[in-house]
Amino acid sequence: MIPAKTNLIVPLVVTVVALWFVPCELYAEPSEPFKKRDLDKNGVLTGNELKGIPPQLFQRLDVNRDGKITAAEDEKYFRPSSQTQNEYTIKSFQYASNENPRQAVDVYLPKAEPKQLLPLIIFIHGGAWRSGSKENGASHLQQYAETGEYICASIGYRLSQEAKWPAQIHDCKAAIRFLYANAKRFHIDITRSIVFGTSAGGHLAAMVAVTGNNKEIEGKIGKHLNQHSRVRAAISYFGPTDFLKMDDFPSTFKHNAATSPESQLIGAAIQDVPDRTTLANPIHYVDSKDPPIICIHGSKDASVPFNQSELLKESLTAAQVRSALIRIEDGGHGGFNNPKIKQLEADFFHSLKIRSLKLPADTVIPNRP
Repeated sequence: MIPAKTNLIVPLVVTVVALWFVPCELYAEPSEPFKKRDLDKNGVLTGNELKGIPPQLFQRLDVNRDGKITAAEDEKYFRPSSQTQNEYTIKSFQYASNENPRQAVDVYLPKAEPKQLLPLIIFIHGGAWRSGSKENGASHLQQYAETGEYICASIGYRLSQEAKWPAQIHDCKAAIRFLYANAKRFHIDITRSIVFGTSAGGHLAAMVAVTGNNKEIEGKIGKHLNQHSRVRAAISYFGPTDFLKMDDFPSTFKHNAATSPESQLIGAAIQDVPDRTTLANPIHYVDSKDPPIICIHGSKDASVPFNQSELLKESLTAAQVRSALIRIEDGGHGGFNNPKIKQLEADFFHSLKIRSLKLPADTVIPNRP
């Protein structure tokens, strides 16, 4: 038997939910009540904007328990249950017009044909440029593919045992050109594309972002050389930047050694060929026309020192490029445990979807909640 006090609360919550809920387009922004409350139009309800929301409803909406309600949290809660998870299929395509299994891209396509063009989320795998595969993208892209609100893609590229730099960035750009050339077929809105990656993939994601206007590093792979490879934004998860400075900080191995991942990528001990090594440094290409970039890095990363993201952030700031540095306190080389980190990523992708492209502020997030 439900106590009398509970009998009063439950109808109240149901009534408020009914008043708040306004059916919206599958690919639309948050509910109308959210937009009315969001007086400063920043996609987050805080302070006086939260007044009048029953505590029980607030607790359900505030998924990450940060005392705020984001547009993404609101949309996720009020989206009809039939739309919370969509079926999708993964199809692999050769972007280099050959049969090299490394030069392929997995495209995550909703089984139900989209009613409009969707944002594109591109993942680039890590593995020190000498291991890993496009299949690693599944765990990073699944949650977005299931919404039916994004087209997702995971890029494969030639590893350092097969080809030396700049083959890897040429492959990534060729894959992006392939996706753009087939935008209508895949229902992609190429004005809303974002790239992210981890470790070596973070390095390549940053490289894609800062070389969108650089024809010299575009490469000549594939059939779609008339397409550009620019993206609207990027996230680099603990990606290397300035290889020549990596040994200035403690690490589990010597990056300057001829056997290091960086040296194997370049094709020689990096300090012996500084000019060639610089061509693999995202900082070398930064200019004021670059898109926004978020760097997410563990403070105790023993493989890629945290300073690598600091250096990129400093360069972006100097060039007046919008950027954010997220320090994961006590975080290592990935394996982060705080759900706020993934929520920050999801919020950024959501902002691209609704065309606001709101960056988080530079901040420190503990590795554990």
